Amino acid sequence: MSHEPAGTDHGSHAHQHVGHVVPFKILFGVFAALTILTVVTYGASLIDFGELNLVVALAIAVVKASLVVLFFMHLVWDRPFNAIVFVGCLIFVGLFLGLALLDTSQYKHQNLNKQAERVQHTPLQ
Repeated sequence: MSHEPAGTDHGSHAHQHVGHVVPFKILFGVFAALTILTVVTYGASLIDFGELNLVVALAIAVVKASLVVLFFMHLVWDRPFNAIVFVGCLIFVGLFLGLALLDTSQYKHQNLNKQAERVQHTPLQ
């Protein structure tokens, strides 16, 4: 039986590692990039890219999400494989959502006509 004083580490060296400390310059740089990308997102919403509206919006969102995960969640300092897998998953989720939403423009005119019929037949209060 060990007679260690209360409050000491019980022989485990696993708890001696402190999390990664990120320099303020890097955190501020990522913050600035996210702010600029937010302005770019707003600017992109004002421009009509036609069929590419969704692709542009999802691309900007994937870049912003990658920055948050890589730097604010310290994934960039973890094993490189984890960062590659996570960013790859974000890209594929964006692609899958984009592909799933691509055919919504095929039915847009039908939805607008039905809404127009409802508006015309709605009694005034």
